[in-house]
Amino acid sequence: MPAAYHISEDEELITVRAEGEVDLIDLFETAKNLYADPAYCASTPLLVDLRNMRVKLEAAAVKPFNRFILAQFGRNRDASTAVVVDSEMNRELCAAIYWLNCAIGGSEMFEDYELALKWLIKREFANVL
Repeated sequence: MPAAYHISEDEELITVRAEGEVDLIDLFETAKNLYADPAYCASTPLLVDLRNMRVKLEAAAVKPFNRFILAQFGRNRDASTAVVVDSEMNRELCAAIYWLNCAIGGSEMFEDYELALKWLIKREFANVL
């Protein structure tokens, strides 16, 4: 499983997970498929787990991927997005993820999965009760 997403209507949470050697084109396809999924809702919190992911960058895919994330996907998000990376990730990839993360409102980057979940709960679910 290089990259996949799961929409949990019961938990009101969308998760995206990518691990191992992942091609940027595969990440791009996963993001487009999530966005096009009829069950996708921009007001559902999103947890992106990129721990243990290594990306094979395809130069021709970088600009279209960034454009899609910034102009379509990220611009239309109404809920918080938590992105989890690990300390073993190469610096260039981490910087690119950080750049995209900063450009999307309501998004935060973490190195700790549990802290990312706590942040999402605090931002999205604290006022539910």
